[in-house]
Amino acid sequence: MKTKLRVTPLSEQLKKGTLFVGLGGLFVIVVQLMDLDVESFVQRFGNLPEVLMRFAAFDTTLIPTILSQTLLSICLAFSALVLGAVIAYFLAILAAENLTPSPILSMLIKACASMIRAVPALAWILMVVASVGFGNIGGVLGLVFPTVGYLTKSYAAAFEEDGDEKIEALKSTGARWINIVFQAVTVDCMPKLISWTAIHFENNVASGISLGMVGVSGVGYLLNKAMMKFDYPAMTTILVVIFLVMFTFECGSQMLKKRLKRV
Repeated sequence: MKTKLRVTPLSEQLKKGTLFVGLGGLFVIVVQLMDLDVESFVQRFGNLPEVLMRFAAFDTTLIPTILSQTLLSICLAFSALVLGAVIAYFLAILAAENLTPSPILSMLIKACASMIRAVPALAWILMVVASVGFGNIGGVLGLVFPTVGYLTKSYAAAFEEDGDEKIEALKSTGARWINIVFQAVTVDCMPKLISWTAIHFENNVASGISLGMVGVSGVGYLLNKAMMKFDYPAMTTILVVIFLVMFTFECGSQMLKKRLKRV
């Protein structure tokens, strides 16, 4: 007679079952609190094929304008990325526990970065635009704040993952702190820094698209106008162009990371 053995202990199965039941109950409570109109949703769901058919059309006459405005949005995102990355790099050096000259300074910088990340990017953009006015300068400055908050944490984590043993070994040989930071730790962490920077560049472009809703020029402004007019062919064309541009940048960043790993 064959004896069946449990792969997972009964206690673990009970914990998982309780967790799933608890999450399911929490989901039901959240849905009730939001007071969702499920009946209306189901009725309008039948309009989905018609909407998809409208999105299937393209307006190729807009492609030159879309490309020029997309380039402008990329320039805004890239300018904010460069400014934010430079600031975040030096803040991350002071925030990393294995590099900081003071643990208190590290805690303060990480706390400030957390506070910046807690505020949505669109809120920063709106605050800056309200302060300096509409225009590309306000858009760039509005994107710098979330860039600094995001990259400071990411860069600091990359520096801390590099390990304390190598830093201690370099210190024992008489290497200066500035040489350890710029010639050892930064060089070793460069692929990670580029990876985090490339990821946030995509976030900046996505946030830059929302700049059109607050009056900043770029492809987001075109998309906002198309949405207000329910111009489905224009929206589809804009979204396809954005996707192709971002896919090209993703491929480029992957190739750059591979080359850096070979060096």
